[in-house]
Amino acid sequence: MKSTPGATQPASNQSDQKETQTLKKLLAESNVPKSQFAQEEASEFLRVCCYGSSSHKTPKAYKLVGWELGYLLGKRGHTCVNGAGPFGCMDSINEGASAANGHIVGVIHKWLFVDGASADSEVNKGTPEDPCYGANPVFDSPQTVVTVYDGDGSKPYTLAPSNQTTNQKDKQGPYRELIITGGPDLQERKRLLVRGADVLVVLPGGPGTFDELWEMACARNLGLSKLPIICVNIDGYYEPFRAILERAWKDQLLKLKPSEIIIFASSAQEAVKWCENARNLAPPKVEIKKRKTDVLRNQSILGSPIVEDMPSPFPYLAKSMSWVSDTWNEGNETRVSAWTSSTCTLVLGVGLGYLLSESCRKKLSC
Repeated sequence: MKSTPGATQPASNQSDQKETQTLKKLLAESNVPKSQFAQEEASEFLRVCCYGSSSHKTPKAYKLVGWELGYLLGKRGHTCVNGAGPFGCMDSINEGASAANGHIVGVIHKWLFVDGASADSEVNKGTPEDPCYGANPVFDSPQTVVTVYDGDGSKPYTLAPSNQTTNQKDKQGPYRELIITGGPDLQERKRLLVRGADVLVVLPGGPGTFDELWEMACARNLGLSKLPIICVNIDGYYEPFRAILERAWKDQLLKLKPSEIIIFASSAQEAVKWCENARNLAPPKVEIKKRKTDVLRNQSILGSPIVEDMPSPFPYLAKSMSWVSDTWNEGNETRVSAWTSSTCTLVLGVGLGYLLSESCRKKLSC
């Protein structure tokens, strides 16, 4: 919202402007834009998903590394995918990528627009009817492709021209896409954030970032995802996460080593360098113990004997009810779910007892 001449600006605006000036001063002192690494494009372009804070209270040190990350991704030719937030690390990532003329894709939930657009914020541009209202200002362009997912399983639809391409930078400028998700929760947003990603970079953030990080770490530990993960560990922010993983490994609660689940970097440049090499690394192998349904007729009282060489008393019944035994293969050990066999044996015994009692009653009545 633009202020009128002579009007007193809100305290929040004054605070934001002061913080912006401080951040710009820090950026001027950053060596990242001047580095040789930032001046060269990568040999292979990546789609890099970035997690991080979206709070306007994010410390300047975290915002600075976010800007450096976005700038390096843009300069190296990678596509930066993030949560499209207007504050915190999300904002600084987008600012950095935009300053580097890089490709940016934002994924945001509908209800986050309300949280992101405040009356005294520069983010509040246009009207709520505008497709990019409340998202980061880098998406406030007529060239931005806006795709909407309603969250009800229906096909997505596009609100803006989709004549751009992420394959390479062209004369029309960098690619901008805003994906708006729906639904009662953030699951669809999280799914679309990592869809097609080559690597995941995590900056400092709050519970939302923790949730996203641990979900992907869990999927990697179980072998459900091969997406490489690296945390930018500024000021030791992610040391507790590293300690938790190491403790879980020590207590034999992980399938993979901690270093096979999450890597920790001390700077944005270190993280980007690792990302570019991560695709050449073979993903860790996770041994998944699958459940198998089988018939252990030699161990079922209905099929063949519990005692060796003892003939089955009910061979036909065993054949027709052979589904009752479930087995799980766990290494070389086979476990039988005995309760199904016991239940069927009990039912069979009750039925036979009833038939015998009826037969005796009829004989006595005669």
